Amino acid sequence: MKIINIILLFLIINLAYCHNSINKQNNNKNDININQYNNIDINNIDDKVLLKRLGYDTNGTKCDVCTYGINEIQKMIITEKGPEDIKAWAIDLCTYLRIEKPQVCEGLIPLFMGMAKNVLSFPGVNGEFVCGYVGFCPYKPSNYTPEVIFPKPKPPHVPVVPPSPGSPTMKILHLSDIHVDPIYEQGMNADCGEPLCCRAVNGPGKGSNAAGKWGHYSCDVNLLMVGSMFEFIENEFGNEIDMVFWTGDNPPHDIWEQTFDGQLNSSLLVTNLVKKYFGSSKIFPAIGNHESLPVNSFPLPPGSSWLFNALASDWSDWINTDEQVKTLQWGGYYTLPVQNGIRVVSLNMNWCNNGNLWMVENGTTDAAGMLQWVIETLQASEDIGEKVYLVGHIPPGIADCVDIWSEQFFQIVNRYEDTIIASFYGHTHRDEFEIYYTQDENNPNQTRPSSVVYVTPSVTTYQHQNPSFRIYTVDAQTGYVMESSTYHTDLSQANLNDKPTWLLEYNATKAYNMPDLTPTSWHHAVSNMTADSSLFEKYYNYYYSSSPYPESKPCTSDSCKLDFICKMSSATYLKYYECVHQKITEHLSNEPNDQLKVSRKVNILLDLQNYLNNDTLKSC
Repeated sequence: MKIINIILLFLIINLAYCHNSINKQNNNKNDININQYNNIDINNIDDKVLLKRLGYDTNGTKCDVCTYGINEIQKMIITEKGPEDIKAWAIDLCTYLRIEKPQVCEGLIPLFMGMAKNVLSFPGVNGEFVCGYVGFCPYKPSNYTPEVIFPKPKPPHVPVVPPSPGSPTMKILHLSDIHVDPIYEQGMNADCGEPLCCRAVNGPGKGSNAAGKWGHYSCDVNLLMVGSMFEFIENEFGNEIDMVFWTGDNPPHDIWEQTFDGQLNSSLLVTNLVKKYFGSSKIFPAIGNHESLPVNSFPLPPGSSWLFNALASDWSDWINTDEQVKTLQWGGYYTLPVQNGIRVVSLNMNWCNNGNLWMVENGTTDAAGMLQWVIETLQASEDIGEKVYLVGHIPPGIADCVDIWSEQFFQIVNRYEDTIIASFYGHTHRDEFEIYYTQDENNPNQTRPSSVVYVTPSVTTYQHQNPSFRIYTVDAQTGYVMESSTYHTDLSQANLNDKPTWLLEYNATKAYNMPDLTPTSWHHAVSNMTADSSLFEKYYNYYYSSSPYPESKPCTSDSCKLDFICKMSSATYLKYYECVHQKITEHLSNEPNDQLKVSRKVNILLDLQNYLNNDTLKSC
């Protein structure tokens, strides 16, 4: 698949998020001109200026070009250019720039035509605003209020007390990013040059590019492998699975060929599999960015009712009270009790998805009223001493989540830290975690870890991932997470032996030498990984589910390690940038020469940018 370095066209912006081999955060990094830092006093560097130079396009390439593309389409709309003219222009440009193969451009562009015309017709929407929303220009809607108002003051923090050994437990199965491809075909070409391969239309593959019986690292998972995984879970754990967190992305990555019926059928297919194997458990689904059509497209309510109503019907065995169905059909979110004293809040994280361009309407900062609903729900739980699991698809700390939304959500999580047990997401396809930090009440000049985000690796093999799932062992009374156990099968061995072997990959407490899974223990784990290269290497291997990829692309550079450490330590993308700056400053603290310090700092930033632009895989 092609690397997209610039996006010239609104209709194909979404390609930058889902169909290149680079992590989307790479597109938010920009060339840093070392001459800009000549004669700068290291002690007077403005953090905001530095972050802007890291995060936004100050030399005018991506921002200006993206703005130009949007404005040109708006001119076509204003001059009443026919939709066929606009479509032809977009397809020609997509093909000319070799963003994708002609057949992909011809299939994808028409899917985005309706959204493009509607969004670009909103009052006040222009190229700079749209390009700011997707991360190529600065973005701050006029109606944005940075400080969240809560109904009640935050009560004094009560530190978590881990349950006693031997106390009764429950098990939670976490499945995410299944992306099952029903028409995957063994022997077909896995390197076809399209976003998704391994299908009959791609023709036979040769050698390592031939799709294996049980799957291929470059393609979506097939039904045979999903069936094997689910059968193993059923046989291994049986009735021990009390809950299932199923955090979205059911359809395959064939986004240029999708239809409304096909999208609904993909979700129904996975729903029926979950019911078949785990029907006796309590199921808590969440909506992914791939469930809609086109991908990432979630119009403000009631524009997504075709999808939300269908899912409400599919999930009616689990979500069936009037209030639950009402919020699901309205905004794709809901809350359900687990038992007395514990509930689940399922979020539709597409309301923070910066690939969802419908969100530029009126500068929306709380689409479908979900943030306010979350506050009200958490407040009600706090009032009665109830604890909450948050589940969703897109983790709030990554580039895919609009940062002004993520910053507000960050405040909500920290306000209700004693109510929220933990958060559970997917989307990245990787095995990772994020830590929230809040101000330390006992030391206002310091922060302390306040909450943990668990990101489970994907069921799909797309890309370079062994098929995986996770089991959380939790205290039966409090819901406190006692263990996080990740399972997988080695895809290469499955194809070699004609049979998957499902194994426990690791338990988090043992792998990272933690006494428990409190936020403080996760914080210490990050500190240990920073100091211990072998422990960090273990994490990096688990990140890709122990696939062959980390061995072929080891994370040995300072830039690679910096990226990972700061991702672990950041629950918003702005916090990631702040972490990068802080870690570099700490690293250079013993350098006595200020000008040399500046030079070394810029070199590290340049190296980080080069790493992100060339060595980071994208999955979505």
